[in-house]
Amino acid sequence: MMTREADDRVDREPPTASTHPFRDRTAAGERLAERLQTLLARPCVIAAIPRGGVAVALPIVERLRRPLAIVQACKLTMPAESELTFGALDEDGQTTIDREAVRRLKLGDEDVDSVKTRVEAEMRRRAALYKARPLAQYLPGPDVVLVDDGLATGLTMRAAVRYVRRLGAREVTVAVPCASEAAAARFRDEADRFVSLIVGDVLGAVGGYYADFAKLTDEQVSTMIARANAPALASECTPAGLRISFTNSQGTRLAGRLLVPASDACSPVVVFAHGWGSGKHSPHNRIIADTLLKHGIASFLVDFTGHGESQGRPDDCTVAQQTEDLEAAVDILATLDEVDRHRIGMIGISSGAAAALAAAARDTRIRALVLSSATLAGAEGVPPRVTTPTLLLLGEADAPIRSRNEILLEGLGGPRRLETIPSDLFEDPGALVSASDLMAEWFGRHLA
Repeated sequence: MMTREADDRVDREPPTASTHPFRDRTAAGERLAERLQTLLARPCVIAAIPRGGVAVALPIVERLRRPLAIVQACKLTMPAESELTFGALDEDGQTTIDREAVRRLKLGDEDVDSVKTRVEAEMRRRAALYKARPLAQYLPGPDVVLVDDGLATGLTMRAAVRYVRRLGAREVTVAVPCASEAAAARFRDEADRFVSLIVGDVLGAVGGYYADFAKLTDEQVSTMIARANAPALASECTPAGLRISFTNSQGTRLAGRLLVPASDACSPVVVFAHGWGSGKHSPHNRIIADTLLKHGIASFLVDFTGHGESQGRPDDCTVAQQTEDLEAAVDILATLDEVDRHRIGMIGISSGAAAALAAAARDTRIRALVLSSATLAGAEGVPPRVTTPTLLLLGEADAPIRSRNEILLEGLGGPRRLETIPSDLFEDPGALVSASDLMAEWFGRHLA
């Protein structure tokens, strides 16, 4: 259990003498960004609750240079009385209900279900309209900062906190300009960190804290999201990736992450075949993937059978099984709009190189191949069938496998090249960067 000093978990600032402490949501977001800048040391995602939370979050995103995501959590309110809140709904369809409010409003199950149906339709409409990455693309992994324009009952924020916990956020911060005493007390316990510039009921409803609390239009929210996703900012805010779940020929469910460049263009994509005991979260592979992203090339990092988040036993992860897993990865890429299914490459690293080589021999959709520190055990007899343009990369620590790579080079039937990096590709970050540049150049040429 994490422990923190009290002032790290709860920030408060007494109400000012002014009638309205905040000019508008933007001004509140600027003040909140200043406070958060001293508290957030690790990589995180700023997750806004639309609509008002987006306006508060935008100055935070711009100042902290963190990515913006949207959390579709909505109040459950009476149709004729929008201020009578009795619960909240998240985008998974999970509800957070205030049973006392339901009793007080004399609502039956049919009444609650009717409101849920109406709110679900509104959430779907917003999700289709707002061009923002959903939070699920970034998780599990980084910290999440949940932002709204204020907390009265806190029901919507409670639904959002539970949602990001289910997605696997490492740490959850709730950050708002203002909150009631009751909501503040709740999130001091439910969040890992609670930050509110003002805590108190002096001004009543959230709107009372703002001189301008006009309802935001969908057009205004869309404009703010587009501003947060501008290339200059988005390039510094690469997400953890889109989570992809797919099955191989045995019906085993496999896990992957798709990293896509910050561009509207349909990009080429490279599938990663990791080494034994590694997986899609390998720091080594992420350095390569980040280099490819800078060159406009997407990366699909997968966990082989029995590795990472994929089902199965490690003992079942033979070269033949890995080859089938890679073919299943190419199959799923062919169904995605984010990448160009006609421009698919593959990287095989260490023991994963044998499966990548075998996959390239069997699947003509693989248009370019890179094998890094390839051990090649289990790929005997494959090379003559490979006509895919292939780049072999070795480091100075790969001397024991150099002769096998040279034999492989001679046996390949298409364009091929062997490059040696004068250092250790797994221990020297500089050498890995140099190798990554060579990979990007190779894929850029052959997937053009």
